[in-house]
Amino acid sequence: PSYADACQVDFSFLRSPQPHGFLKVGPHGTFVWENGERARFWGVNIANRNLWVPRAEIDRVVGLLARAGTNLVRFEALDSRGGLLEVAGQPGTRHLDPQRLELLQYWIMRCKENRIAYYLDLLDFREFKAEDGAEATLNRGGRPYAMFDPHLITLQKEYATALLTTRNPFTGLTPVEDPDFVLLEICNEHGFFLNPDLIAQMVEPYQGRFRVMWNAWLLKRYTDREHLLATWKRLGADENPTTGTVGLPTLVDPAGGRGPRGVDPRLADEVAFLQEVQRSYLKTMVEHLRSIGVKIPVTAVVSNDIAPDLASVAAECDFLSENFYADHPRFEGKEWEGKYRFRNLNQLREGGPGGFAPFTSALRWANKPVVIREWGTVWPNRYRAASVPEAVAYASLQDFDGMLLFGYKTAEYADRLVFFGYQADPTVWGLYSLGAAMFLRGDIAPSSAQVTFVYTLATLLAFPNGVTDAHRLAWLLRVNAETSEQVPQPLPPQKSPRSLSKTLEAGPLVLRTAASPASVVDVLASLGFSLWSARQRLQRGLYESSTGQVVLDTRNGQLRVQTPTACMVTGEIDAAEGVRAGALTVRTVSPIGTVVALSLDGLPLGRSRRYMVKMVTVAENSGQTLVPTRSSNGLPDFVLTDEGKGPVRTQGVPSDQPTCVSLDGHPIVTVGLQNGVWELFVDGGSARFACDTPGVPVTVMGKRLLTRRDGVRL
Repeated sequence: PSYADACQVDFSFLRSPQPHGFLKVGPHGTFVWENGERARFWGVNIANRNLWVPRAEIDRVVGLLARAGTNLVRFEALDSRGGLLEVAGQPGTRHLDPQRLELLQYWIMRCKENRIAYYLDLLDFREFKAEDGAEATLNRGGRPYAMFDPHLITLQKEYATALLTTRNPFTGLTPVEDPDFVLLEICNEHGFFLNPDLIAQMVEPYQGRFRVMWNAWLLKRYTDREHLLATWKRLGADENPTTGTVGLPTLVDPAGGRGPRGVDPRLADEVAFLQEVQRSYLKTMVEHLRSIGVKIPVTAVVSNDIAPDLASVAAECDFLSENFYADHPRFEGKEWEGKYRFRNLNQLREGGPGGFAPFTSALRWANKPVVIREWGTVWPNRYRAASVPEAVAYASLQDFDGMLLFGYKTAEYADRLVFFGYQADPTVWGLYSLGAAMFLRGDIAPSSAQVTFVYTLATLLAFPNGVTDAHRLAWLLRVNAETSEQVPQPLPPQKSPRSLSKTLEAGPLVLRTAASPASVVDVLASLGFSLWSARQRLQRGLYESSTGQVVLDTRNGQLRVQTPTACMVTGEIDAAEGVRAGALTVRTVSPIGTVVALSLDGLPLGRSRRYMVKMVTVAENSGQTLVPTRSSNGLPDFVLTDEGKGPVRTQGVPSDQPTCVSLDGHPIVTVGLQNGVWELFVDGGSARFACDTPGVPVTVMGKRLLTRRDGVRL
């Protein structure tokens, strides 16, 4: 139901400490408070129209977020249609709407009262108007004009100043004075590399000005056409930097080259120029933000699969931040029009570089902090139960600094499943608090081993230049990237093959290797695996982390987490013989789901006196229709023909083949249910069992009972 608690335990003890001072980046590349204490964040996004709701609704939502263990909320798309910059009767976008600003300030006050920090972004979907001084109709966010046009940059500075230095009447503080304002984003999903087609599509007079900038940059570098031609080896008959007629960057390599040997010199210059413009923009914005009193870490969100894009942010900003979405909807025509298509596949079977760990690990540059500020497996994907376990497992292994679920709905869709809204989703929201505890307490250890991919200038200027096969190492150990002209020597395979865990017994491992090794197999071989052993492991689709606590089985679509205080089995879990993860053993006939056992008193699960065991499976709207079909390339596909409506159904049915859960070999709970959602909370000698399906036979601690609609206390 709308505004449902994530679970029956209050996780508000996970929230930010008070007082803590302003957030900063510590000497080891992680977020710390002023006293040096490590700071980590687990939270949600609340976007635009979901913010402009009555105060009573804000009170309810903030209370729920606090009880769920949230310690950070990102207020997103504030400048979008219907947001802060759309003022009734006021043309343009240069004024803040007083009513909506007051609601935002009320959200902030209620978050502060509940020890929840906040994160703001500046340029998101703003539509610059003629009344603002825009000289043409620009697309939403002014992409990519807002990164180079001086007036549009001035408008961004103006907005940042107004938003961040206006005093909140409820707290008495401006955001720049408020230590609970912890992270700031200059722009959201912007830049030249994310959508390079937009460069050629720029309208006048902006396109002409950008061409002048480009030609001036070339002229400074090459002095005349002859020197440019000598390097590029090709120029159009009418292209001459002296007359300003060299065509705009296209980021297309006509030779199809990849890597340092195949980089076309014209393409390399295009990448270098665009990166330089982008860095100049970021530097200008950061300097302005510091000038108005911003003390906290600042970032810009670009593309986390394009190396020169990320390198520009790493060079000018304090942390890296991006998204990960599994099964994002695809469209038959224009975005968000027509029927939506989905793969409806298990993300845990993704063995390539597009999986959660490889894709997000590409964000780590120069060992700076990383925040996955938007993530989720998108409804109606049937395997959403694996979303929180996968995210918390690999964010912990990579030692990320923040994880923000996208998102939380408060308006008309709050009581049913929707795209990018999890407040009514028992498969995701039902595990949110347990994920918060594991991430914020550090139950899953980060890898002490790290591989750093070194980009020279030549390799950095290749395009596209994104996530490689070698990033699959992120399922095993921590991944980083850096720029350097010191090219690492090739790493010969070790003479004595050994396991990664044996390699690490000697202490932390730091390995620097070229940015584009031939494959993950080569790096594994250099770590001590024989080539045969490395290939065999990958062919089996089995990835065991260097810590031994996280095991991904892509062939069977299953993830297991095994730590002293937290154990999980997730994905395709139907296991008549049982599946084990550390102290936890699960036997179930539910084909898809997650079972988590979590100690709440800090003791190992086998000795804990206060712990939770929870199971979630599948969920869909009433009347939801997802029709199997084929994509244009013949692959299996699904079309959402009817979104359905509330209430949400978990397909739970009583079963004579129960789910059985044991800890350290001792039976804990037996539930005669297939699918559905249930939760056991044990506190000393008492327990509470809750289940969303009535009429289910349950055995807890040797006691038999039958579930009612309101749960059962033992």
